[in-house]
Amino acid sequence: MDAYQHKLISKLSSIIFLTTLIIPYLLASKQCDFPAVFNFGDSNSDTGGLSAAFGPAPPPHGETFFHHPAGRYCDGRLIVDFIAQSVGLPYLHAYLDSIAPNFTHGANFATAGSTIRTQNTTLFQSGFSPISLNVQFWEFSQFRTRSQLPKNPVFKNLLPKEEYFSKGLYTFDIGQNDLTAAYFSGMTTDEVIAAVPDILKHFSEIVKDIYGQGGRSFWIHNTAPIGCLPYVLERLPLRTPEVDRYGCGSPFNSVAKYFNEKLKELVVQLRKDLPLAALTYVDIYSVKHNLITHAKKYGFEHPLVACCGHGGKYNFNPKIGCGATKNINGTAVLIGKPCKNPSVRVSWDGVHFTEAANKWIFNQIVDGAFSDPPLPLRLACHREAHIPYHNPSLFTTSSPLMDNNQLKLISKLSCTIFLAALIIPCISALKHCDFPAVFNFGDSNSDTGGFSATFGQAFPPNGETFFHHPAGRYSDGRLIVDFIGLPYLHAYLDSIAPNFTHGANFATAGSTIRSQNTTLSQSGFSPISLNVQSREFSQFRSRSQLPTNPVFKNLLPKEEYFSQGLYTFDIGQNDLTAAYFSGMTTDEIIAAVPDILNHFSKIVKEIYRQGGRSFWIHNTAPIGCLPYVLERLPLRTPEVDRYGCGSPFNSAAQYFNEKLMELVVQLRNDLPLAALTYVDIYSVKLNLITHAKKYGFEHPLVACCGHGGKYNFNQKVGCGATKNISGTAVLIGKPCKNPSVRVSWDGVHFTEAANKWIFNQIVDGAFSDPPLPLRLACYREAQ
Repeated sequence: MDAYQHKLISKLSSIIFLTTLIIPYLLASKQCDFPAVFNFGDSNSDTGGLSAAFGPAPPPHGETFFHHPAGRYCDGRLIVDFIAQSVGLPYLHAYLDSIAPNFTHGANFATAGSTIRTQNTTLFQSGFSPISLNVQFWEFSQFRTRSQLPKNPVFKNLLPKEEYFSKGLYTFDIGQNDLTAAYFSGMTTDEVIAAVPDILKHFSEIVKDIYGQGGRSFWIHNTAPIGCLPYVLERLPLRTPEVDRYGCGSPFNSVAKYFNEKLKELVVQLRKDLPLAALTYVDIYSVKHNLITHAKKYGFEHPLVACCGHGGKYNFNPKIGCGATKNINGTAVLIGKPCKNPSVRVSWDGVHFTEAANKWIFNQIVDGAFSDPPLPLRLACHREAHIPYHNPSLFTTSSPLMDNNQLKLISKLSCTIFLAALIIPCISALKHCDFPAVFNFGDSNSDTGGFSATFGQAFPPNGETFFHHPAGRYSDGRLIVDFIGLPYLHAYLDSIAPNFTHGANFATAGSTIRSQNTTLSQSGFSPISLNVQSREFSQFRSRSQLPTNPVFKNLLPKEEYFSQGLYTFDIGQNDLTAAYFSGMTTDEIIAAVPDILNHFSKIVKEIYRQGGRSFWIHNTAPIGCLPYVLERLPLRTPEVDRYGCGSPFNSAAQYFNEKLMELVVQLRNDLPLAALTYVDIYSVKLNLITHAKKYGFEHPLVACCGHGGKYNFNQKVGCGATKNISGTAVLIGKPCKNPSVRVSWDGVHFTEAANKWIFNQIVDGAFSDPPLPLRLACYREAQ
């Protein structure tokens, strides 16, 4: 009998003793009958969040149980799946997965790669998700509110009842990535240990916030023995004395045990702080460690070797993961192959456990043998079973008449009139396109709720003019994309009451064409760059055709809509401003434009490959006339034109647009079945800003909603910002009295009135190449 077994017997003896004390409580306690489960975590419990947002987990994930990828990084089910099943509920639908969502019995906010603390690296740099625990809480908070709004019975019946939020079970499995991220960044064991109190402080705040919103039953997993996981052992070489007799890394496991010890202490404190909460601490560490170190005893083999992977001692290669392929003579050949029998393996892909292991682990914890208090899952809502007796050592593991702009405008309109005269006979003979759907890609200029759904709702007074409440848009009302003519586009990442019958919106505020090397919290630029939006579209296209249930089928586009629909693009502005904000010069930014547009070109071609045929492409705005640029990037007097706009910034935008136009011409040659329309938004917006009074607008360089300064724009006090004064939240970022006569809404985005005016200028093709109206943008021959 080894030391671990002695500890286990001692622990079980204590459990038996305590159980005799609480048997009267257990016998008198009614089963909880949780109506819903709300889960927070990382890839150990992600049922599709990361896949929906950043690209699906490839085959052979899901092969054992689902027989196809199912958003899980596993061959089948996760522990959270067995939890839901155990309490009589369906498997949890991921909050970020808007295709055929059913949240009747809860939602899953976990995403693979998530951490408790926000990381300072991007997903593509480190593999750690931008959807950290605080973001998951923001998602939950708005889910809780918005899930009670729909009146349509179709949607209402797919959302949890209000009382489920207080009666439901709140499960947590997160923290492992905080430790491994620290190690992978170069921190020592002592440094990682020193960070644990702050990590758990963030965790505590989230539990308290959920409690503040009505959560009462909490089922909290501690973290795994990370020193026994192949991906840690492969990436962090150890000296021989640091490897235990099972092949695990002792330093890494000692950190995990310290984390768990402090997490246990925190749960004890939370019971005092949250008098109505039932908090169960679940010792997953001991169960997983026992399985790994005694795998043969339980019918498993090779516990430190990944079932699915490629090469090396642990069959794990961070560059060739499970499901990875290699192009050999034009054929994708599977390199990251699965083993023949995952049912006898512990590690699925070197990071995650197999379904067989997950099921075994769940069976150990479900009856409370590894819980504090030792209550079964079905009784985890009972606070009174948290008996007064507490032994700290128990369950632990160690001014001219016309200016140049007007002359250019007249010149452009003259050319347009001339060209229109040539093609009027063609246009007259053309039937309207009657686009059945619109699929939009972009940034905040066309985001109808993607960023809000993922990272937190846009605050009031956004939406006040038209929707009379925040509606996911960074404007007082509608955006240009809203005026196109079909029902307003639902954001792909917004899973609450989604209706994609006539298209979907993949845009998110802060998005760029090229992926950025900064995190959202560092720079404000979204991790949902254009390539990510393309991946979202790709899986939306395929998965939207799968549901057979008429409830869901009727809320998704028909297959033919993907070839008949209109593909709109409004993106690129943030690539330029991000470059300026990072310190690049105008010349350096101009030099970067070809690469930016090369990325753009690839996405258009990929959508064409998937059947897209009609493209409506906006160029970028005169960024030198936007308050947030003028406020953040001071200029010398000669660099400011007579309208107050920054000439260097506008010159970069003009160069971008010139090269975009050339690209569109080239794409017409490359994509013989595509109709590509280039829309000169720049000229329309510049005309509005520089001649605002002429069109009934005023103060074009001053934000309607903001706080202080020449431009009424303050990066730290944005539109809708509040300040706590004597315990009361006082609105500081206030809107102006009449947004209908203002151009800039918040210093970054346009007002509804300006958006509508701009749309009215472009809809008939006066600023398009070819000069075709929007309703005829499906015709290639008119080019």
